[in-house]
Amino acid sequence: MTSTRDSELGTGREQGPDALVALSQLALDHMEQGVCVYDAENRIVLANQRYLTLFDMSADIVRVGTSYREVLAHSASRGNFPQDQLDALYSTRMAQIAAGKPFRTEQLLASGLVMSLELKPLPGGGWMTICDDVTRLARLEAELRVQTERSQHALANMSHGLIMYDVDSRVVVCNDRFLKLYNLDPDIVKAGVAHSTVIEHWMSRGNLPGMSGDQFYQSRLADVRSRKPKTLLVMRYDGRMVQAVSRFLPDGGWVTVHEDVTERLQYEETLRQQNFMLDAALENMAHGLAFYDSDMRLRICNTTYRKIYRLSPEETRPGTHLAELIERSMANGAFNSEYSPQQILETARARIASRDSSPMRRRMSNDTVISVRYCALAEGGFVATYEDITERERAIEELSEQYRRFDAALNNMSQGLCMLDASLRVIVCNRRYIEMYGLSPEIVKPGVSMREIMDHACELGIHPNMTGAKLYADYVERLREGEHTLHCHLNDGRIIKLNHKRMEHGGWVVTYEDVTERHKAQARVAHMARHDSLTDLPNRTLFREKMGEGLNQIAIAGGAMAVLCFDLDNFKTVNDRLGHAAGDRLLRWVAARLKENVGEHDTVARLGGDEFAVLQRGPQPQSAEELARRLVDIIGHPPPLESQSIHVGVSVGIAIAPDHGLDADELMKCADLALYQAKAKGRGAYQLFEPEMEEQARSRHALEQDLVGALEGREFHLVFQPQMRLDSSELTGFEALLRWKHRSRGFVSPAEFIPIAEENGLIVPIGEWVLRTACAAAASWPGVTVAVNLSPVQFRSRALVAMVTSALAEAGLPPQRLELEVTETALLDDSKATIDILHQLRALGVRVSLDDFGVGYSSLSYLRKFPFDRIKIDRSFVGTLGESPESVAIVRTIASLGSVLGVETTAEGVETEEQLDFVRECGCTAVQGYYFGKPCLASEVGRTIETLNMVRRVA
Repeated sequence: MTSTRDSELGTGREQGPDALVALSQLALDHMEQGVCVYDAENRIVLANQRYLTLFDMSADIVRVGTSYREVLAHSASRGNFPQDQLDALYSTRMAQIAAGKPFRTEQLLASGLVMSLELKPLPGGGWMTICDDVTRLARLEAELRVQTERSQHALANMSHGLIMYDVDSRVVVCNDRFLKLYNLDPDIVKAGVAHSTVIEHWMSRGNLPGMSGDQFYQSRLADVRSRKPKTLLVMRYDGRMVQAVSRFLPDGGWVTVHEDVTERLQYEETLRQQNFMLDAALENMAHGLAFYDSDMRLRICNTTYRKIYRLSPEETRPGTHLAELIERSMANGAFNSEYSPQQILETARARIASRDSSPMRRRMSNDTVISVRYCALAEGGFVATYEDITERERAIEELSEQYRRFDAALNNMSQGLCMLDASLRVIVCNRRYIEMYGLSPEIVKPGVSMREIMDHACELGIHPNMTGAKLYADYVERLREGEHTLHCHLNDGRIIKLNHKRMEHGGWVVTYEDVTERHKAQARVAHMARHDSLTDLPNRTLFREKMGEGLNQIAIAGGAMAVLCFDLDNFKTVNDRLGHAAGDRLLRWVAARLKENVGEHDTVARLGGDEFAVLQRGPQPQSAEELARRLVDIIGHPPPLESQSIHVGVSVGIAIAPDHGLDADELMKCADLALYQAKAKGRGAYQLFEPEMEEQARSRHALEQDLVGALEGREFHLVFQPQMRLDSSELTGFEALLRWKHRSRGFVSPAEFIPIAEENGLIVPIGEWVLRTACAAAASWPGVTVAVNLSPVQFRSRALVAMVTSALAEAGLPPQRLELEVTETALLDDSKATIDILHQLRALGVRVSLDDFGVGYSSLSYLRKFPFDRIKIDRSFVGTLGESPESVAIVRTIASLGSVLGVETTAEGVETEEQLDFVRECGCTAVQGYYFGKPCLASEVGRTIETLNMVRRVA
């Protein structure tokens, strides 16, 4: 090929069709999509390089003249789809091509890529396929589906009803709670339906808005136009009250949340009634008293009032209008005839309207004179008091007694009170006021000015950093504003609420209330909303606020911050074993250790359960790793609880800002991924986030999804490893080992999928399948045992004993030929229930062995509380016998322990003759490992038995 354009492309006269073909091939080879054209006989006419690259196919095979079936066969050989699907795929494609219409399909390659294929017939016969890599698009669509499902789940599980409208007033979404709340038809109220249709259907169900349907609809339109948050109360079809709160969205739509508030309204109404009834304590007042609402209807009155106006309880029922009371009173002969009912009523209206609370004189028919006051209330309505003043001048002694009573009441009030004249001099004050401020009664007495009182208070240090002159000037300025309430903070921490009310003829009544405890209670409520009630650490809400503040500082001023997520290991075991009270003490102990070991400006929070987190400033990641190492060591050695030692630890995940992002959600996700990796390392460890963890998490999730269908898809099978006695070289049985052959991944290691199955609970059905399959297989063997491992999760199942009984009966296997292997982890709770289950299994006749002894939380108490039939020594010790004196000592000790207890000891992982000699010398009674044979399929067990027996006879 030449370097010039003319020589590369030639001219139409010089090269003709060949040049056009070369141009076409050049263009095709530079396309992003793969293209392959077939003629009417389904043979390749043209194919570009992208087509070969996408499917990893060879240009030596896929070339002009190659048939479509040969292309498919080559693609299958490259692993793009299983070989056994070739014929079916070819037949399907040919049928679709023969139909003569374009069609699209997708193909998942073994590499994990997703290919989009578009096949089109050509006008002159033949057809072409266009291929594109849509892997990322497919992944994004899957993630979008997951997010959508989560949103729908959250919406469906809301306790409140919710409906959302778009800018055109049409339904976007509503949850089931909304439909059920108002008994609505989901076939009518659904996405796309107009707001007016929803209202019409809502009212047709008997729900009442308190106005006509048109008014209600117009009112809602006005709310939408105003775009202000709106709260209204409506009555449901069954009389229950619902509060609807509307919020408007930036895009022009709005969302309304509906909450059944019937009980709350009833409670509030009851509370109001109780407050009114408290006024009945005034029943024994010397004055008559009546309370009227804004419609001048009686709410409550006392006996004195009834006596004055000669009214019976039946005539003074709540709700009776003042006009009717006046008429009844006159009919009963209480009023002097000089007054008409209308005059009395109009006078009352005028005084209430002008808020005139000065006393009026009323002469009654018995010549008594009554002083009447109307006091209008801010919230509507008024209080009327009635005083008989007929014998005032002849009742000086009685009046003095009343003054003494008033003085007693004044001085026994829980509030302080001070009455000031227009010159701000004391008219009267009570003892509580003087005591509240610690003032001298020799100074604070009638006639003293408020300025003198303030000077006296400042001398006593009640108002630090303030002079009497400044205090008085501020006070006078506030009084110019009129009636008001203020809070005074004293130097001893108390908070005094001062309420100022004008007196009718000038001056002020000031009440003083110590609201310190109320404010403390409010502060405690505010504190509790942002702190964990158990540990008093910041909760998730406050932690996120602190994280946001820290990230903003980093974004502005630089620096670094670490997010450390802590998760306690084996915390559930502590709760199950010792109870939640002990678990709570452990959580408080952990919280204290965290606070002791972080810096002054760091934040420690409890996110929930046994999850904690720390925000740490400083040089990173060194500071975070140092803190994590220290806390892993400290928390890994907790104090005894309930006089019992406990086995817990902590795993730590670390993310660093800004290295791993400046978004709070992203940082938490990174820390969680690192935490998961720390747990995968064996717990009791810390892990710094690494970018590849995200891909590992996705891969793990994909494996978890595949694991869900593996049992139903019959992808599991068992293999069996022989177990031999050392003294006689006799085959005693086989251990059943689970294997998973994935449809596309191939064989997946048990170390990879078993932990996942234990976490999501799938180990229970999988373990049952293993047990039943192993028993069924062993039933046909000549007298040897089968050993089956029990997961800690499976062991905690209440139905374990019943399941073992069922599996034995179903297979017809004698119980003594089944051995169940239990790890130390399954026994960690050390509860009576655990030992009971072991004894129940032993009662069936089943053998029970302790697996992997020495690698977990080894405790001789297990061997004391339950007589195991066998102790299995972990392969990690056997594999290092020739290198590690410690391993030799451990194996020798366990074998010696088994000999003393009369328990068999089996060494696992024996692969060489040297290892066999070692474990025999150490005193083990049985072995298992590749030296005697690799695990075999059930169909090969018979041949394995025959081979091992032959070796024994020869030996």
